[in-house]
Amino acid sequence: MSHGHRVALLLGLLGAAGAGAARAQLPSAEAVGPAPKISLVTIGPGPILWEKFGHNMIRVTDSAAGTDIAYNFGIFDFRQKNFYWNFLQGRMLYSMAGYIAALDIERYVNAGRSVEIQDLALTPDQARTLAANLARNALPDMRDYRYEPYRDNCSTRVRDALNLSLGGSLEAPLAAQPAHATYRSRTAELTAGSPGWYFGLMLLLGPSTDEPLSAWEDSFIPMNFARYLEPALNPVLEGGTAPLIEAASFQPAREGVGLSGRSPASWLGWFLVLGCLLGGLLAWTGGRSGAGRGRRPFLLLAGLWTLCSGLAGLIMIYLWAFTDHTYAYRNENVLQASVLGLAMFALLAAWARRDGPAPAGLRVLAAAVAALSALGVLMQVLPWFSQVNAPILVFFVPANLGMALGAMRAVPTIPTTTGPTATLP
Repeated sequence: MSHGHRVALLLGLLGAAGAGAARAQLPSAEAVGPAPKISLVTIGPGPILWEKFGHNMIRVTDSAAGTDIAYNFGIFDFRQKNFYWNFLQGRMLYSMAGYIAALDIERYVNAGRSVEIQDLALTPDQARTLAANLARNALPDMRDYRYEPYRDNCSTRVRDALNLSLGGSLEAPLAAQPAHATYRSRTAELTAGSPGWYFGLMLLLGPSTDEPLSAWEDSFIPMNFARYLEPALNPVLEGGTAPLIEAASFQPAREGVGLSGRSPASWLGWFLVLGCLLGGLLAWTGGRSGAGRGRRPFLLLAGLWTLCSGLAGLIMIYLWAFTDHTYAYRNENVLQASVLGLAMFALLAAWARRDGPAPAGLRVLAAAVAALSALGVLMQVLPWFSQVNAPILVFFVPANLGMALGAMRAVPTIPTTTGPTATLP
């Protein structure tokens, strides 16, 4: 996928990879002669975050026209009008372009990434039609499209172009084949080597990413699409029994480049330990503050926690209510990273500027956040809620409970008087 995935991952949404090194002179759509050779080029994951989802492109080698072009659907331009606003709103425009194939492929090889080339067994008409469609698609008035990180990215565009040239014969069998995966699980697998980004994406993705995928949908990952093509047949060659892949070559990744091999589940224990450690420190420093042994540690720790969790909650609400990032809608994690944290931060900031006990409202808000956090756990057993968010729960629940306990211990209770009262004569 393209380098644009770097931008998409900043808000938990997935994308496609890398523009080519040099633009190619596109052939005329009306060119005639021997049929071009068509290949699917799949680039494996790279070491940088936005390269972890891989990339693919269609290579068209036309001996008659003397061209060798790699068509890439993962192009974006920072200079686009309102680029950053469109990105924030989930209205990114991507485009496709043709690049000199040998130079583009060499760039990935030099970067140490794996390169797989699958030559396709197409009829002359299929090959010419695909080449003409790609050349037409690269024209200025045809090249832009509305990008979505899962359903409409560089890999799904490659998939759709090949499917069209095959008369739609790819879609039915792949749509009927279960992938035994979800958008969330695929995202987790590919980012598990970067725990911060993995955690952030798991926090921002909503329940729509937990729906089971077909192989057709799972082809948003270039490497997966290449695997799904291996058993595919060309329906118009040899009575529909000819393999679609005519030949294949593979250049492995350089050691240390690509997937980390880390399982997403391996982070659960670490997130639980961190959540318990944070919650324990909040409870302990809150108790010291309430006992008059110094409030600074609690102010600093609680202030940082409430600010970060409150901002995360605000971002989730914004993505859900005010943008086209549909994969962030109905996110149950708003119960864990609560926007109420910002109100707690405001109380802590006010308390830091004056002497005296912690404000009573801090205890109320912290208890409310802890109750919402616990509610998020209880919702897991209800049939109407299906979001997979164990990494978030094991971290936020103990941290929020610790914050509630720390606030309760930091806010002094008001003593009550009992017994008879004296009256003045």
